[in-house]
Amino acid sequence: MYVSHKYKLIFLRTPKTASSSLSEFFIKNIPDPDAIYTPVEDSNIPATLSNEIINKYKINFAYYHFTLQDLVDNRIITPMAAIQYKSIAVVRNPIDRQKSFYYFYKRWKNQDRTPSIEEYNSWTRKGAFLGEPNSGILQSDILKWNGETQGEYWLYENINNDLNQLMRELNLEVTHVLPKHKNDFRKNRNNEIEFDELAMNNLSKYFGPDIDLYNELAEETYV
Repeated sequence: MYVSHKYKLIFLRTPKTASSSLSEFFIKNIPDPDAIYTPVEDSNIPATLSNEIINKYKINFAYYHFTLQDLVDNRIITPMAAIQYKSIAVVRNPIDRQKSFYYFYKRWKNQDRTPSIEEYNSWTRKGAFLGEPNSGILQSDILKWNGETQGEYWLYENINNDLNQLMRELNLEVTHVLPKHKNDFRKNRNNEIEFDELAMNNLSKYFGPDIDLYNELAEETYV
């Protein structure tokens, strides 16, 4: 999460969508000493968000992935800011995102262990990747306040173009390039194991709203 009242900008971190990298980008490129943000542990950047709120959402590190509704409910922003500020979140292909969760979890928990295809599929048959608590977060819910979407979603594959456009809108120069955190968990993407048919069907049902949102953004971006 990153909030700049000075620039009327809100960035909300969706799990496994380069959210750590984007948080660091905003912190280092936007000159706002009063900005409010969650920590970026990959770069040892501490939070400016109050410990009281962090402790309240400490289970499964939920404070990393606030929704817009969470910001209003915790009085980090006002309802008016939820409507008037530029709020941003990233949407990634939901199936690829679940693969990312799987590889991240297996590498994080078992550094030398190669995941089996049987295990891979069984973990996804109930929808989200069950090994990682935040994997069930719907991307399409991140920017909702009072049930309505506020702000704009960026397509994962188009992040750099959207960042450049945003910096032009803010009349700011890019002084620190977008870092690449956690990008070594899926080194051999040409030889990845795949979901079986049952897992794919269940994932498609569970993440139906995210699939629709992703496809809509992809169509708008690449037309």
